[in-house]
Amino acid sequence: MFKNLQQELEKLGRMKEISVPIEPDSEGYLDKECPSEPCLFLFKVHGDDWSNIVRDEEVFCPSCGHVAPKKSWYPRAQLEAARDYALGTIANSMNKAMRADAAASKRRQNRNSFLSITLDVKGGRDTVLVPVAAAEPMRLRTSCESCGCRYSYVGAAYFCPSCGENSASHTFTQTLNTIRTAAGLGEILRNTLGPDEAEVMIRTLLEKAIQDTVMSFQRLNEQLYKRQSGKTARRNAFQKLDAGSDLWKAEIGHAYVDLIGQAKLDQLKIYFQQRHLLAHQQGIVDQDYIDRSGDKTYAVGQRLIVRERSAQKFADLVEELGDELRQRVEAKSG
Repeated sequence: MFKNLQQELEKLGRMKEISVPIEPDSEGYLDKECPSEPCLFLFKVHGDDWSNIVRDEEVFCPSCGHVAPKKSWYPRAQLEAARDYALGTIANSMNKAMRADAAASKRRQNRNSFLSITLDVKGGRDTVLVPVAAAEPMRLRTSCESCGCRYSYVGAAYFCPSCGENSASHTFTQTLNTIRTAAGLGEILRNTLGPDEAEVMIRTLLEKAIQDTVMSFQRLNEQLYKRQSGKTARRNAFQKLDAGSDLWKAEIGHAYVDLIGQAKLDQLKIYFQQRHLLAHQQGIVDQDYIDRSGDKTYAVGQRLIVRERSAQKFADLVEELGDELRQRVEAKSG
C-alpha cells in the first residue's frame, strides 16, 4: 500500500543536497550580507562579477573590511527562505507519493468484497515554491578601480568585495550624495506611511546620515593619510577633529582651520559631537557634549534632534574639507 512513499523515503535518504534557485534583481545584482555579527552590512554584487571575478577563498565586506570565504555571504533572510524552499520540496515529494499510493489502493479494491480498505490523503497541499528573490536595488552603484567588480550599497562603504581595495577617495562624493538623498526623503515618507511610522523612519534616516557622514570622512582621511605618509593612522583618529587636524598639520603643514576657516570648523565640531552622542549616548545630551561642542541650544538630559537642513549642511562641510585635503595631498605627491 505504501510502495511509492517507501520509494520516496529511500530517495530522500540518499539525497545530500537540494538546489535552491537564487535570482538576481532586475539589474543583475545579488544580495549579500557581512557574516561578522557586529556588522551584518547588506550590499549587492553583480551576478556576473560574483561568478567570474570574486574569489572563492576570500570576500571583503565593503563596510568593515571583514574577510570570509565566498560561501559565507548569504543574507540571513535568504538562508531562512532557502530552508523553507527545501522543506517545501520535501513536503511536495511526500505528498505526491502518498497521493499515488492512495490512487493505487483504490484501483486494487474489489467492489464486491465484504471488507474494503482504502487510503485517502487529505490536506498536504503543495507548497508554492517561490525562488529566493533579491531585495529592491540599492541606490549607490560603483565599480572597483583595481579589479572592475561592480557592487552597490546604501550608506558609507569603501572596500571592494572582490579585492579589498579601499576606494574611499573614489566613492567619497558619491557616498555623500546618497546621504543627502536619504536625508531628503521626509516628504516622500510622509506621503506613503502613517504619520507616526513616517516620523520614526525620518528620524532614523537623519541620525544615520550624521553617522555615515563621519564614517565617509574617516575612511577618506585614512586612505589619503596612508597614501601621503606611508603609515596607518591610529584607530578612529579621524573621527575626532582635533586628532585628525594634528595629524595633517604634522604631515602636510596644514590644519583643518587652515583649509576651511574657524567658523566652518566650529560648525563641524558640533556635528562631530552630535555623531558621538548618537553612537554612544543614544542621542542624550550630557555636559561633555556641551563642553566639547560649544552648543548651548541643549540642556543636559535632553535628546538630540536632527533636522534635514543640518544633515545636508554637515555633508556639505565634510565634502568641502575632504576636497581640500585631497587637493593638498595630490599637490604634495606631485
